[in-house]
Amino acid sequence: MAATNLLATPRGRLAIFVLLYLGEGLPQGFAVSAVALEFKRMGMEAEAIGAFLAAILLPWAWKWLLGPLVDNLHLERFGRRTQWIVAMQALVIVALLGAMAVFPRVGADGTIEGLALFTAVMTAYGLFSACQDVAIDALAVGSLSENERGRANGFMFGAAQLGIAIGGSGVIYLKGVLGFETASLLVPALLLAIMTTMVKLTAERALAGATAAASGLASAGAEIADYARTVARVFFTTRRGQLGFLLALLPLGARSLSSTVSVNITPTLGMTDDEIATWNLVGSVVFAVACVGGGMLSDRWGRRLTLGVFSAATVLPTLYLAWRFWAAGWLVPPDGVDGVFPRAPEGLILEWNLAGTVFALFLGLMYGVQSALYMDIADPRIAATQFTASMALLNLVTSYTYWWQGQALTTAAAGGWGFTLPQVLLIDCAFGLVFLAVLPFLNPQRNGKG
Repeated sequence: MAATNLLATPRGRLAIFVLLYLGEGLPQGFAVSAVALEFKRMGMEAEAIGAFLAAILLPWAWKWLLGPLVDNLHLERFGRRTQWIVAMQALVIVALLGAMAVFPRVGADGTIEGLALFTAVMTAYGLFSACQDVAIDALAVGSLSENERGRANGFMFGAAQLGIAIGGSGVIYLKGVLGFETASLLVPALLLAIMTTMVKLTAERALAGATAAASGLASAGAEIADYARTVARVFFTTRRGQLGFLLALLPLGARSLSSTVSVNITPTLGMTDDEIATWNLVGSVVFAVACVGGGMLSDRWGRRLTLGVFSAATVLPTLYLAWRFWAAGWLVPPDGVDGVFPRAPEGLILEWNLAGTVFALFLGLMYGVQSALYMDIADPRIAATQFTASMALLNLVTSYTYWWQGQALTTAAAGGWGFTLPQVLLIDCAFGLVFLAVLPFLNPQRNGKG
């Protein structure tokens, strides 16, 4: 048992979950920001970048399959959730190092070579990271009291965004000094430090009904089947479960300013890598602070009201940019030469970045509420299964959003749908408001406050 147990006190629990979520954000920021920017500089189409991002995030949509394993399979000697967290963290580090060893290159004929292998290795990272997230969330549900959840979730998602900023903007900054491959080592190095802290400073409380590894896979399989029946009953035979299931399948507000659109448009405006890293960092800091505020406000004013207002507000800066790009005649991103794009009007660049920062504010407020709502719904007896199933659906939304926006932004000649940028932004806004038809009917809290 650890001499100092961070899980034993409210501040300690907050600290360890902040650290763990920081670790989850590091490789995500690396992939979504640093790698995607590198791909764009290599001349990759939006469709290919969107497909890559959708692929590495897709394992998160299947987290519900991992929940029963985390809940049932473990060694008695180690913490029920902790052992999964540490083991998956180690595999994430190995996968990231392996991915950098096979990073794609531009061939002599201008085509991208090695993308399929790199995507496969990064998808493996996604699987390990998703499994780790299952264990972290289950540990959180079992450790945090109800009056800690809103505040804790705000800090946790804020920390994840800070990790995204370090893994993205931090690597982009270092790229200019050390080169991309060396700068990328920042992420596994920090993950190793977090894993060491988890091992040394946490001692998970024993849980009643824990299944020893010695009981074998047969016994675990029986419990997994029972869990599956329980979760199916919760999701599909209760009003709360059905509405939660439907809500999780829908995007909560606009998404384009944080997904494939943003990844592809930002460099085509002619911004330098350092400019992109700086504005990404600004947005990440705003998002992180807003996450904390959103969680605390949801504890005071209720989940539904705050989630609805914050999510709907993400549409405002998105609509503004749709109008500004249309008015400026900037309908289709220009082609670049060797990864360098012509500079857009400075006013348009400034508006893009400021609107993106406002968007980050509303998105952060929303994220500070979102998972707290699903923690309220989850039955602690099957935490890793039910709560993870809800989170998996939210990740499926992120994956299909990356995919469809990449397709929409790519010209028909290149195999895409050939939509203009304002059209993509408007579709994103319309789709992002559908959730408002479901949210008012979902009462997230068992005490009736919502």
